[in-house]
Amino acid sequence: MSITFHRIPPSGPDHLGMSRRMFLLTTTMAGITTSMMLGSAGAAFASPLDAGQSAMLLRMVQDIYPHPGLLQISHYESISGTVIKGAQDNAETATALIDGLGRVNALAQELFAVDYVDVADADAREGILRKFQNEGFFQGVRWTAYFGIYNNKEVWPLFGYQGSSVEQGGYLDRGFSDITFVPQGPTLEQRLAEVQQ
Repeated sequence: MSITFHRIPPSGPDHLGMSRRMFLLTTTMAGITTSMMLGSAGAAFASPLDAGQSAMLLRMVQDIYPHPGLLQISHYESISGTVIKGAQDNAETATALIDGLGRVNALAQELFAVDYVDVADADAREGILRKFQNEGFFQGVRWTAYFGIYNNKEVWPLFGYQGSSVEQGGYLDRGFSDITFVPQGPTLEQRLAEVQQ
């Protein structure tokens, strides 16, 4: 089996480092989206995105943090709903998100002559997203997805993480040797018997 990555190289000095303005925009969007997740993200609202843009946002979240066979579509829908809620509450965020999704889709059309959601190769979609990875709208989506997945106690069991063990006496007696993906080794008696022979 071989894996091919379609990487788009940086286009110039704008991708060599993060400017102060980009840093401030990125951290602001991360703060807004995090507060949206902790707030009433489940409330009903009118989306600033049309159906095509919403589908594209959902695919983008799945491509940023792919966990096939582990996370359900409902987890990703919750995250994209949080991003949309943040865009609904802030006109500047909505404009940046809509413009960013449009540019991602335009690049997919330019490279593959199909919409972003219709690009079948996951590596190709990753290559498209890498072109925009330093932009504020992308970072806002990325950090919302990050906290929506890895800071979500309902998702932790899917990854095999049991949460904090300090309250239960630590990991030595709870979870230290619970892994199932490493074959069971010989017992102490078997190892001693091998040494004595």
